Amino acid sequence: MDEKRALKIDLEDLCLAMENSSYDLDYYLDLETGEVIFISDYMDDANLEELKDRIDENPDRYEPIPKAESSEDYDDMVDFISTVEDEHLVELLEVAIDGKGAFRRFKDVLARYPEEKERWYRFKNERMKERAISWLEDIGIILQGE
Repeated sequence: MDEKRALKIDLEDLCLAMENSSYDLDYYLDLETGEVIFISDYMDDANLEELKDRIDENPDRYEPIPKAESSEDYDDMVDFISTVEDEHLVELLEVAIDGKGAFRRFKDVLARYPEEKERWYRFKNERMKERAISWLEDIGIILQGE
């Protein structure tokens, strides 16, 4: 079995990087320091070039952080709905996630149910942490202290 390397990583930063689906941002994990690095075309040219050069010169040190797939987000909504006890809310959420614009409608429905909205965000955050930890394990990294 391959040896896993322990790294101190800010799991919240990693989750935010994975959740950010903007295609004008790229995120990398520094496999030596555990730092989450982002690159944007909107950065100062000198900083942008310096970061790109650092990554290009040390490709084994920087691992591209994958973006969350919309299908995973959709599955999270479906799984969350199965935990909702209020039958009326279940119906509203099931209708909301049908078709284009599902994510916006889902959030709009939850906006009228503050407790369920908070529960949704906790549920979603846990799912992202699970995905982040799974990805780290796939690339041979475990969180230091885990």
